[in-house]
Amino acid sequence: MGDWQWRAWVGTPAGGKLGTAAGGKLGAAFLVTPTRLLTCAHTVAGQDDPRVGFPGLAEDLPARVVASGGWRGAGGLGDVAVLELAEPVPYEPAALADPADVDALAAGGREFGVYGFPSRKDGNERHATVTTGPHLLTRNEWWEIRTVQGVPLEKGFSGSAVYDIATGGVIGMVTNAELRDGRAGLGWMLPLSRIRAYWEDLDDVLPLRWLTADARRELRRLLDGVPFGDPLAADLERVVGRRPRERFGSAWASVRHVAEGFPEDRLARYLGALGGRLPEPRRQGFAAWLRRHLPAAEPAPDAPAPASVIVRLEHATFPKEYDLTVHTWFSETDQTSQATVRVPEGRVRGAVQDAVARASRALVGGRWMIEFAVPEGWLGKPFERWYIDVEDRTPMRRYPLVVRDVKRLRPGSIRRDQAHRRWRLLAERGRTDPRLIECDDGRTAAAFQDWLEANPDHCALVYKTAPSKARLAAALGNGVPVMLWSRTTCNEPAHGDCHGHRLGEALAAAVRDARPEELPHIALGLRRDALLAPKDTPHCGRDLTLLWDDPSRLPADPRLAMEE
Repeated sequence: MGDWQWRAWVGTPAGGKLGTAAGGKLGAAFLVTPTRLLTCAHTVAGQDDPRVGFPGLAEDLPARVVASGGWRGAGGLGDVAVLELAEPVPYEPAALADPADVDALAAGGREFGVYGFPSRKDGNERHATVTTGPHLLTRNEWWEIRTVQGVPLEKGFSGSAVYDIATGGVIGMVTNAELRDGRAGLGWMLPLSRIRAYWEDLDDVLPLRWLTADARRELRRLLDGVPFGDPLAADLERVVGRRPRERFGSAWASVRHVAEGFPEDRLARYLGALGGRLPEPRRQGFAAWLRRHLPAAEPAPDAPAPASVIVRLEHATFPKEYDLTVHTWFSETDQTSQATVRVPEGRVRGAVQDAVARASRALVGGRWMIEFAVPEGWLGKPFERWYIDVEDRTPMRRYPLVVRDVKRLRPGSIRRDQAHRRWRLLAERGRTDPRLIECDDGRTAAAFQDWLEANPDHCALVYKTAPSKARLAAALGNGVPVMLWSRTTCNEPAHGDCHGHRLGEALAAAVRDARPEELPHIALGLRRDALLAPKDTPHCGRDLTLLWDDPSRLPADPRLAMEE
């Protein structure tokens, strides 16, 4: 490690002027690139003009905060800040350990060095020796550090690297200490595994063992800003065979998890699946990266389409009766149906619950969902509250559940043809990308109809309040295959920040980047989330209707044609 030139102080301009008191030195930092240093967020909080100094080498260098871990106050998570110098310095950055090795390095009582800049007349740094280890984990964030040889921690040690005394390899950063009379024998550090969670650029300089450094840097930049949502979580579980124990903050973090915990073939499969979820033009760059660095990576094979219980309900000739057919659907060529029965309106729910319970017996233990193909006036019914097991009062919302336009199931239906066209566009686009319909949208039914007809690429709608009968009919007639809304009507006088606006925005955000085949499971997750939300607070998963009309899921027609 040469002369350890990567160790630095951070503070205010007064701290770097030779011959002055050391009051401007607020803490420590360490160089990780020629222009960037790591320190604690609390050390530079409120500093408009932070300065950095390398003791005996360069003092009072201007810097700026370019990244932080989201720290909000004392004891908070993410106490990480990144400082950038105006010019590179000619000193060797700190040698960082591979996070995969940190646990083993810290085992067995090994001693590590730390340094700080407590307030002293000489302005010099002070050094202490500590022990730590993963067994001293606190709140899944910090490791305890304990001083040895009687040298305590003090104010001014925050931001110090925790480094192997023999090799100089850095394993973490001091964040705070349990001060008593200004001194402490007990403190806490963030291990590298947590620092990299708050500043992903750190991975560019870590000595990781997977891919090459250049390939990793390029991949991380391609994935910059890509979130880790439910679709990626499902891909990851399918590729590695189990759910991760943590919820990743980004797609990059999930890639790192697979790369560092599983064989390379799993990484190739996961990246193949991830690439299919990226929007253009990022997808093209990602595909080019795969061809150069992981040519064996191919899109993960899609899981087979889920089976279904499809409830088909049509008006009978008599206005208060319905013809009910319940299908068990595995594929176009593998399906069965119960005999069609005519049911008075008041007995529909009971008849459906009994029929669905019977149909579901063939699907137990598999991957399946429930689809209600019903007349327009029934699309807003709370089917998720109906029971799949009446005796145990088991609601249907425990399974993915959608509604469909029953007219589109009829042979020769123009609605079916229109839905095919928009669904094809939706599938080619690879993301839902819904159009939001405002609570106070003032268009007439005719204008709304014309807008849909003029925009055949509008394949998904999110209503911020329950749609009117006329608007629903216009959307169904134009073949819109995906619609979402909360059945809670928004009656607020102003709609800039009404509950309908908030629910609609939340719904749109939940489905915007999802592929169409993922929507039933996303709706299932939203309904589950709503169960935990305060009952007096609106939630986009409560009273949620998802119209999802995949025209490929077409049950065989009942033996006798049924007309309205």
